[in-house]
Order: sequence, then C-alpha cells, then structure tokens
Amino acid sequence: MIRTLARRSHVAAGAVALIVVCSVVPGAARQTMKPEHFTALAVPPGAGGGMPTVIDIIVERWSTPVEHERMMTAISELGTKGVLEVVRKLPRVATIARTGAAGYPINYAWKAAGPDGIEDITLVTERPINFAEAYNGSRTLEYPVTIIELRLKPGDAGGDGQIAVAAKVGMDSFSKTIIVENYDIQPVMLTTVKRLK
Repeated sequence: MIRTLARRSHVAAGAVALIVVCSVVPGAARQTMKPEHFTALAVPPGAGGGMPTVIDIIVERWSTPVEHERMMTAISELGTKGVLEVVRKLPRVATIARTGAAGYPINYAWKAAGPDGIEDITLVTERPINFAEAYNGSRTLEYPVTIIELRLKPGDAGGDGQIAVAAKVGMDSFSKTIIVENYDIQPVMLTTVKRLK
C-alpha cells in the first residue's frame, strides 16, 4: 500500500517540465514480453499548472521479483537515499512521454492485482534536475525521485492515477505502508488511463 503526503507548491513547473521532457521471472533474468502501452490525460495541479496533456507510458518489461525486493529493502532501510541508489543501478524498463515525443526512462515498474481485480502499477525513476536547481542547492533536491501510480479497473473500464513529480519515500515501520511525500501540494492527476491493445 502507498500513502501520499503533500508538501509545498514550488515545483508545479517541474510537473509540466517532466511532461515536456517526456516530449514474474525468478532471479534477475530478463523477461521476454510484448511491451505494454498505457495512455492517460495528465492534469497539472493548480490554475496556472498548464494545459492537460496526453501522455504515453510504455512498459518494456516488469521489474523482476529480485529487483522489487531490492527496492523494498532500500525503502525500509534507507528511505529516499536507498531508492535513488537502487534506481540508478537498475536498467531502463519503461518510458514516459508526451504523445509523439521521445520517452524519459523509468527504471522500476511493478504491478499487483487486488482481490477486486483492480491492478495497481507503480513506476519509479530519478527526477530530472536542471542546472539552476543543482547550483542553488534548492530544497527540492531532497525530493529526487518521480513516482507514477496507475490504478486500472478490470476489463476495459480504464482507470486513474497520479504523478508525484518531486518526491521522497519512507516506510511506516508499524503498518509497513510506503509513504510518498510529495514536494508539491498536489500531484499531477492522471485521468482516463487506458491500456492499449
């Protein structure tokens, strides 16, 4: 389970920038699968957040159980720092892009279906950081990952989701719930999420 916490509204432009820049097998064995293609309408937060944009997410392969366990251990033991270390070592498994643009790489992709048939998909990548942000040592550097969550209903019913453009991650030791702290007040909302066939 993932619980999202809001933070502040200073990277709304980053939400738009990410979209514009985007112009089970044992062990670590590579999976052979047909890529899965998802589309969604990304709605940036706030009145001045920008126009809704259609995005494409293409999963070339799902992360293996070993890669998933590595990610969960990193979250549990080191939080955001561990997630960043793991993401930097994992190969690209998916891409996100504005429709018609080159894709931005995603290094972790995991899906799990609940008893109600709803499919939860979690994608994690390192957030693009511009020169000015790095040079000025902005507080946003404490939020170095982007987390994309999709929820798909059974069949062709579609779904929804969200993008925490600038996030840091922790785990509640009591409930074992993953906590995503988003730097922005609201994440980028994803509507009309569909799996293309």
